[in-house]
Amino acid sequence: MRQIVGICMFLFLLSVGANAQTAMLNGKVTDSQKEPIAYASVALMEEDGNTLAAGTISDSEGQFSFDQQPTGRYVLSVSFVGYKTLKLPVDLQKDMTLDCVLADDAIQIGEVTVEANRSNTVKRTAQGQTFMLSAASMKKKDIIQALQEIPALTIDPDTRKIFMSNGSQPLVLINGVRREGGLSAISPEDIISVDVVQTASAEFMREGYTSVVNIKVKKSDRKYTLVNAGINTHPAIRFGIADASLETGNSRSSFYLSAQSFAFLNNKSDMTENTMTAGSLRELTYKRNSHYDDTYVALGGDRLWNDRQYSSFSMTFDYIPQWSEAEGKDRITDRSTGEVTDYRHWRELNDKSYTGSLNLYHKYRFENASAIDFLLQLSLSKNTNRADQWEENEYSSYGLFYDFHNSRTGISFTPSYQFALAGFQFKMGLNTYFLSNRIKQRGESPSAFSHREWDEYLYLNVNREWGRFSLAASLGIDAVYRKVEEHKDNYYNLRPVIGVGYHFNARHSLAFQFNMQSVSPGIVQLNPYNTSSDTLTVSSGNPYLKPYHVSKYRLSYTMTEGAFYIEPSLEYRRIDDAIVSAGEDKGGYYEKSLANQGKSTLFSGGVNVRYTIKRIGYVGIRFMYHHLEYPDIRQKNDYFSGYAYGGLDYGKAGLTFSYGLPDYSYDMYMRTYSSPESNLTLTYNVSDSWNIMAGMRFIGWEKHIERHTEMPGYSYYYDNRFTNRGNIFMIGARYKLRKHSKADREQKKLQNTEKGFRLISE
Repeated sequence: MRQIVGICMFLFLLSVGANAQTAMLNGKVTDSQKEPIAYASVALMEEDGNTLAAGTISDSEGQFSFDQQPTGRYVLSVSFVGYKTLKLPVDLQKDMTLDCVLADDAIQIGEVTVEANRSNTVKRTAQGQTFMLSAASMKKKDIIQALQEIPALTIDPDTRKIFMSNGSQPLVLINGVRREGGLSAISPEDIISVDVVQTASAEFMREGYTSVVNIKVKKSDRKYTLVNAGINTHPAIRFGIADASLETGNSRSSFYLSAQSFAFLNNKSDMTENTMTAGSLRELTYKRNSHYDDTYVALGGDRLWNDRQYSSFSMTFDYIPQWSEAEGKDRITDRSTGEVTDYRHWRELNDKSYTGSLNLYHKYRFENASAIDFLLQLSLSKNTNRADQWEENEYSSYGLFYDFHNSRTGISFTPSYQFALAGFQFKMGLNTYFLSNRIKQRGESPSAFSHREWDEYLYLNVNREWGRFSLAASLGIDAVYRKVEEHKDNYYNLRPVIGVGYHFNARHSLAFQFNMQSVSPGIVQLNPYNTSSDTLTVSSGNPYLKPYHVSKYRLSYTMTEGAFYIEPSLEYRRIDDAIVSAGEDKGGYYEKSLANQGKSTLFSGGVNVRYTIKRIGYVGIRFMYHHLEYPDIRQKNDYFSGYAYGGLDYGKAGLTFSYGLPDYSYDMYMRTYSSPESNLTLTYNVSDSWNIMAGMRFIGWEKHIERHTEMPGYSYYYDNRFTNRGNIFMIGARYKLRKHSKADREQKKLQNTEKGFRLISE
């Protein structure tokens, strides 16, 4: 609490100091057609025209602002690729507002405009960073390929997923609103900028999002049709992804349809599992073959009724079947007598998950530029989860059989109101959410488990810029009413978010961000049934779990000098009452459950660097040092993480590559190692519509995952070596059709991120 009060006092002093300035210079940058020019460079020079007094970049509406400037005479310089530089004399004696109209540069338009590199144009505010794509990336046929040059993001081209540089998955927005399933239909040449918000506002934290990526796309007023489809696969082992998107519309309405399927249908592994309790040692070795598929379909549309009213809808369906079969040897050793018993081991897992959603949205704008909107979401999911395991020898045999049928229903209604007051931008909203889960266990001893939750969540966002300073603050408060079987529980969560930014000039900026998140236990963690397939272990959830609390602090400095983008950063994370494993030996077996017992602190420091090679491409590297402590058990862990990436283009050919250091993760009693991830793709543009691809995944070695668990009276070792997940050769192609351009309207494509849940997994 003292930390929050201190931060609030600091922000108050900043605002007082900022408001003490007497001269403010505002302006808007437009072209000859009065269309705003986003992210133009704006420099306020001393009267001699050689000394920089202050600098900034125009926002998405072309507007810029300088305050806390001493009165006097200046020269304002405004520039953007494809336009002539504008220089205006300014006599700043009181607050002023200027209209800056840039004229087309007949010499620069065409070849130079196309080849210009804007990728080092980065704007930093308290909310996050805004990146521009290079000319080479804007020529790509696929948005996933184009986004790989953004240094704050990590892109997996094989699964087509977007991650933050720290590995978390952000909420992806298009023009400030949600859209899932239609991302592939966006042409990179239409992308104006990419906003990367490392610390999401409280508006999104109830859903579990801690970061946001907002892709801003150009607008037009003509009819349009966009088609984008591609495949990237290894046919022999049936590993890869295929996607297709269609969007069509005009200035008033649109309709989109998209589908995507990722599969790994012949995933072979050599497995080892060792379990040790006070009385027994189990050594299991086996070979496993597994199949995984994820097929997603989305359709939706929107309608701009008039200048004030806008509506949209979307429907999604996700189907994820999994199957695996394992066969090997199991050895049980009695630690007191040394007696050894060998068994033949066989196990089969069948898992199917179905998730569907319906989303309805409406927005109304008032004459004073304020707005109110409503979002209604319905999600339904079902999951069947079966496991069949046998252990036998010539003297005896025994089996384990699980058959879980899980269902989930979620309903959410969210109204919000946006307005401006005293120079601040406000947004306040209320999210009402109801969730019902039910787990049925079938078999010889059938049983059922139910979980219901009602959540009322209120949030307020506040944003403002004062010259060189920027502020982004928000607060979320939710009241949760939960019933697990006959156990009832009520609790309240507070989610504050504070961001402060300061830009020294157009190339150097500093940002501090803080957020505190409460994370509620999931249905699997609450489930009281045994889900272990280990004959020495009984493992279940705990219906009495409480939310745990995560506090994060981040300080970063952003510098863009010449061809370099450099961002050193320091991060601190504290977790209280984390959900961790707890257990005790019961004589013949070990009983594991979950408890709110974990406390940890994590300090991270490192640097993110990207170098732009003129007219060729870019290379980048991220490197972080981590120091993790669990004070309750006096455990300390030091480890490193890193990621190198790059993209090179020459003529019609392009090359992208990435390599990540081995991944280490720790919790209170477990440590996990995962071998490096790597990817290399060569692309050749056959025509304006087609390109072909060839590449390799998991270069140099086979994928390997290793896990160690050490608890009082219990230890467990897991080793998974994927025998055909190494040096995977990939081939693919992509087709893109672009007919006219997008309509001049706000787009709202809604998503539902709940993928259901499963109790037994590999």
